[in-house]
Amino acid sequence: MHPTIFLIIFLLIPLAAAAAAAASRNTTITSPWLRQSINHGRRSGCRWQPWICDVDNHGGDPEAPRVRRRCCRNRCVDVFSDVNNCGMCRIRCRFTRQCCRGICVNTNRNPYHCGRCGRRCRWPSRCVYGMCGYAEEPRPKHDRRRRPPPAG
Repeated sequence: MHPTIFLIIFLLIPLAAAAAAAASRNTTITSPWLRQSINHGRRSGCRWQPWICDVDNHGGDPEAPRVRRRCCRNRCVDVFSDVNNCGMCRIRCRFTRQCCRGICVNTNRNPYHCGRCGRRCRWPSRCVYGMCGYAEEPRPKHDRRRRPPPAG
């Protein structure tokens, strides 16, 4: 055997062993910082820091809708409007209902939340199919100038 070929084979064996060891670890991360932060990094989500959900979301605007965020299943959710976490974590509204201010409401029939949250029907209209006064006959307007003739 030629000494040059023997030297090449002798040098390739350690390289092949190192490549096999790297493949068995199944790591593709080359950055030492990234490798350390994955192994010893911060935990994501709000499970370990639930106070991060309590931040002021409306920016100090008093007319902005009220938001109440809680940490549910490691996510910050608005429990005033989320149908899967209505009022509290894991309280789920039924299929035909919406979460309005933390309460599951049937918006097809509720006169205070007709069609959507916070939409009120005027009295005496009813909420049917999510619409105020649906299929109701128009009420006659009272004309105060015309009065019935006096009796007698």
